[in-house]
Amino acid sequence: MFDHVPAIYRKEMLDLIRDRRAFFSMVVVPVLAVPVLLLVMGKVAARLEQKATAEADTVAVRNLDRLPGLLNALVGYKFRVKPSENLKAAVESKQFAAAVEPVETPEGIKVNVYTDDSRPESSIAGGKLQEALDAFRETTVKLRLRSYNVPEQTLTPFSINRENVAPKQRMAGFMWGGILGYLVVLLMFTGGMYPAIDTTAGEKERRTLEVVLSSPAGRDEMILGKILAVTTAVFATAALTMSSLVVSFRYIDFGSEARKIREMMGDLPVNFHTMGMVLLALLPTAVMGASLMIAVAMFAKSFKEAQSYLTPVLSLIIFPLLIGMMPGVTLTPVSSLIPLFNVCQLVKQIIQGEYAGANFAIVMAANLAYAAAAFVAAVRVFNNEKVLFRT
Repeated sequence: MFDHVPAIYRKEMLDLIRDRRAFFSMVVVPVLAVPVLLLVMGKVAARLEQKATAEADTVAVRNLDRLPGLLNALVGYKFRVKPSENLKAAVESKQFAAAVEPVETPEGIKVNVYTDDSRPESSIAGGKLQEALDAFRETTVKLRLRSYNVPEQTLTPFSINRENVAPKQRMAGFMWGGILGYLVVLLMFTGGMYPAIDTTAGEKERRTLEVVLSSPAGRDEMILGKILAVTTAVFATAALTMSSLVVSFRYIDFGSEARKIREMMGDLPVNFHTMGMVLLALLPTAVMGASLMIAVAMFAKSFKEAQSYLTPVLSLIIFPLLIGMMPGVTLTPVSSLIPLFNVCQLVKQIIQGEYAGANFAIVMAANLAYAAAAFVAAVRVFNNEKVLFRT
């Protein structure tokens, strides 16, 4: 019954490889998106931090004589202090990164610190000022205790040690899991968009659809071959994105800022087993995405019109993916039924190394059902003469 499916599949794959837009979206973008993004982020972050750090060293001050020793404490922290009468206005007008002012109150001296946290340099200056003032206060207290022959340990009767018992893989999976699921699924749909358009509206526009329909292959064989070809493109996008992530984070140095991000979030905990499980979890979603995009693009009569139809679809899939990135959101038997959200959460749990077999089975079953429904919809649209020959 499906003897002609391999021929249709080979024909569609050959067309996709020859089409520059489709090849670019399913191969070039997944391979280069991650390293280029990390490189740009590293360069921009380094430049911004260097600029913000340089501007954060200059602060406005007033009435420092009310707190003897404060000037030396600020200078000791490499601050350049300049007097100003209106401290708030000086910070708001961006003349200074921050400002410091000791004031007398009935309870004693209070040090006001003025910052504009919408500016990175001001936020950095505020944090550095807080550190300098805490150190100055601690030194002052110790000197006063010493003058009264009181041991310094009186100030700190005990110490606090907080230890994170979560394994490194779980922490790194927690940090990377949501981002990875969002990025891979989003690139899957964007990578499959042009192949889906090319195999439907593209054939209408090139006037080759009639030639295909006149072949011995049946309608069901044709649509199955097309869906398999687009699914291959979507799945290849996921595999290339995963491979690009692993190679980028393990073997490429993108500069000091990228190293800081990697140290903060941990190494990407992906090995061959984890990568295989992630790709297995993504397979039903690839079929669903390919079938859905083919069904929608089939209504268009030109490449440009198909783009206008599929762009809102790509916008809609972002919402469940963003929910899947939110902290505190977990995968339950009920939420396992939510399309796209469920696979995003499952990818996160797989990378953490603590996914439940029941949740995995429910997500796979639900997404297989959605893929089957999308496949049936695509078949029905392709068999509709009014849609197929829409001009």
